[in-house]
Amino acid sequence: MKANICVAALLLFILGCTPQQSDQLTQQQKDQIKSEVKAVGDSIIAKLERLDAEGSFQFYSDSPDWVMFNADGSRWDYQVTKKAWLDFPNSVTAWKWTTTRQDFIFVTKDIVICAWDGKDETILKSGDKIAYDPHAYTMVFKKIAGQWKVIYQHDSGIAVTQKAGKK
Repeated sequence: MKANICVAALLLFILGCTPQQSDQLTQQQKDQIKSEVKAVGDSIIAKLERLDAEGSFQFYSDSPDWVMFNADGSRWDYQVTKKAWLDFPNSVTAWKWTTTRQDFIFVTKDIVICAWDGKDETILKSGDKIAYDPHAYTMVFKKIAGQWKVIYQHDSGIAVTQKAGKK
């Protein structure tokens, strides 16, 4: 009886110390997830460059837990962010993003953190130009009902404004 208890305890200890392979993603799985998440991120950027804010917002999760932290330190919930984004095309004539680096951190098979570095330039209807160089985004993507959605976003950068007619 004591031997059975000792063997059972030893087996539990060994199994508890063994890494669970089912939680580990293979390189092929990581590459597939990275490709899917990158495609969503690229779609967000492409739609914003066409000033299709509503189209870009389809990739964001409408959740009470959703939050966006802006470069100026403000914090927006989903509804405030959506309103600001939908107003964006009314005040600008162009927006351009250039990626300099993208890193993907795999939390689980359904949650990925994307650290996205680059620069952007916004031309306002007034003719003023606002540039962020560098501009960094942290976006957390979650696979919801088979689709990758942004559930959290944070950006960091310092805006430099060039008044219209000044060089």
